Amino acid sequence: MSALPPAARIAVGVGLAGSAWCAGAIMSCSILAVPALTDPKLPAAAAARAPCIWHNLYNRGKSTVPPIAISTAAAFAYATYAIPNPFSLKLIQRSRNLLAVAGLFTVAIVPFTLLLMKSTNDALHAKALAVQERSRKGLYTLLDDGTRELLSNWNILNFVRGIFPLAATGFGISAVLF
Repeated sequence: MSALPPAARIAVGVGLAGSAWCAGAIMSCSILAVPALTDPKLPAAAAARAPCIWHNLYNRGKSTVPPIAISTAAAFAYATYAIPNPFSLKLIQRSRNLLAVAGLFTVAIVPFTLLLMKSTNDALHAKALAVQERSRKGLYTLLDDGTRELLSNWNILNFVRGIFPLAATGFGISAVLF
């Protein structure tokens, strides 16, 4: 990597850090947050707010992760084209291809969310709004099996979504080390 121009090295570093960050942010929701929300040891009053807490978590992720993923993909794209290629060497072309794939894998979280997670997200948003409405009326809500199932389904889909930027990190590392 030291043979790369400084701008390309910086772009690769930004791409690697960004894709790793995205993977960690996404997967931590599946590994830590949602299991905590559905923990049977939670008091009923806390568990009843799980859809609202998920809604808050989702909105925070939605406003943070996609912009970072897009910036990361842009960094990988810049690195792809900033690598000099005076003789079209196979090794250089391989690095460029891997960096391009890393960029695509990082930003793939957006279509994955829109195409495969939308119905689950919409159902969970509706549950959160229903809980908020009942709460405004002073009514008590329990975490029902339908909500628990939606959260479980979302958890699996979200973990799979987190694999994309994690793979991007692997492709980026391969591009510069091997």
